[in-house]
Amino acid sequence: MGIIQEEKIFLKQSLASQKEVFDFLAEQAKKLAISTDEKQVYQKLVERENEGTTGMMDGFAIPHAKDQTIKEPSIIIVTLDQGIEWNSLDGQLINFVIALFIPDSEAGTTHLKLLSAVARLLMRNEVTEQLKAAQSKTAIATLLNEKIGENE
Repeated sequence: MGIIQEEKIFLKQSLASQKEVFDFLAEQAKKLAISTDEKQVYQKLVERENEGTTGMMDGFAIPHAKDQTIKEPSIIIVTLDQGIEWNSLDGQLINFVIALFIPDSEAGTTHLKLLSAVARLLMRNEVTEQLKAAQSKTAIATLLNEKIGENE
């Protein structure tokens, strides 16, 4: 099974701000048993964002949390029904969020390198165009798992 799993993809969410996105991500991380502590995950997302924006180009953001309450490296994907302000590198609104969750104990391991492959994928136009065109959880998971596999 690939690192991107359909049960961790949430399409067309009505979230109006970065804070609402972080709340949603922290809540899902707890519900999906990625982390044992929703508040701690939220705090780590905010702390990381304060170091520098995770809003990339072309409507994509890659927020991430690294913490000891996170049990295994995971990715949660959220698409938004409307773009939100994120202080992105190109000034565009964000409507596609790929959140990375990393256990403290895995700070420099292979799994983290795999997660960073996602960030590199978003620098490729054909990948971002295909992601935006994807209409289902299956399409998003299949595309990302295939592309990540090419980088291994």
